[in-house]
Amino acid sequence: MTHRSLTLAMAAGLAAATIPITAAAAAPTACPASISTEINTELTERFGTYADTAGRWTGADSAYSVDLPDGATAWIYSDTFMGEVDENGGRPADSPFLHNSIIVDDGGRLTTFTGGTESAPESLVEVAGADETQRWYWFGDATVEDGMLRVMLLEFIKTGSGVFDFEFTGNAVATLDPADMSLVSVTDLPDSEINWGSAIYEDAEDGYTYVFGVEDNQAQKYAHLARVPTGSLTTAGWEYFNAGAWVADPNGSSRILEGVSNEFSVSRFQGEFTLVTGDATEPLSAEIVMYRSSDITGPYTGKTELYTTPETGGNVFTYNAKAHPNLGDRDTLVITYNVNSFEGGDHYSDARLYRPRYVDVHAQRSRR
Repeated sequence: MTHRSLTLAMAAGLAAATIPITAAAAAPTACPASISTEINTELTERFGTYADTAGRWTGADSAYSVDLPDGATAWIYSDTFMGEVDENGGRPADSPFLHNSIIVDDGGRLTTFTGGTESAPESLVEVAGADETQRWYWFGDATVEDGMLRVMLLEFIKTGSGVFDFEFTGNAVATLDPADMSLVSVTDLPDSEINWGSAIYEDAEDGYTYVFGVEDNQAQKYAHLARVPTGSLTTAGWEYFNAGAWVADPNGSSRILEGVSNEFSVSRFQGEFTLVTGDATEPLSAEIVMYRSSDITGPYTGKTELYTTPETGGNVFTYNAKAHPNLGDRDTLVITYNVNSFEGGDHYSDARLYRPRYVDVHAQRSRR
């Protein structure tokens, strides 16, 4: 409910970057494709009905997705409301609140996985020995290696009594058994100032898993890039992209794009690397945009508006848009984004507010 993007929404303006504009700043807006959009009614109705009637998961943010070995899809969530939706469409004040959860969609049949018990749910992955009101994991992107689900973890601690009093403290990888989402292990990653796990891209051609991260300076957010040999996210040393070279220093990566959300996506779409994100170049922006590149390392240019979130306004804001290449096709991006409110009571008066939205973006490339 109080996700990292709230700090961005509370800030205003962008300071000047002290790096060459060609390295990290977004290029002027271009329009290489004809864009049309429509609500993905199948996913909207599937998850809406489940949230309203199952008596388990009633809403969450993040919403990464990854295909599992058995053909089902795991939906990866961070802050999550559990419990029931009342007859007025609201949440009871005592609804359980977790920092992470997973829903498995098996041909339209949804199953929620958390820690704890069904009557007393807890976050699926917790910081060992910690009080979760003071220290917790949010989930990042995920992938499958050797039949196991690997989920990026971002550890945060509470620093005060205010809603926004928290700070990032480290990265890790959770290994879960996709058969029952039981936790197998948590592997800490080297200390780094970068929030790794904003997006994962598996490159079958060069044999690397690419992990994108964010340098989060609140109002200013920059994408960074690391890589590791495919299949060894938790066992091999990572390399970090620094201005054209790959280095071993976890704090040696350089900025590759300015103005990304804490969560975004990178995929091969219409022959180019395509980065989809909420437009974080402006505070409280309702715009979802994409950038393209011929190389995984960038430069990412041709900023193109894909969708304007209709919910944005007043206390309500939207954030962390991303595409799901496993669900789209050659000319369609399936995009999710999160909806939230600065007014805490809104989460309880209308359970539908705090849920991901699902949009199909059709991009027809220009023919010359």
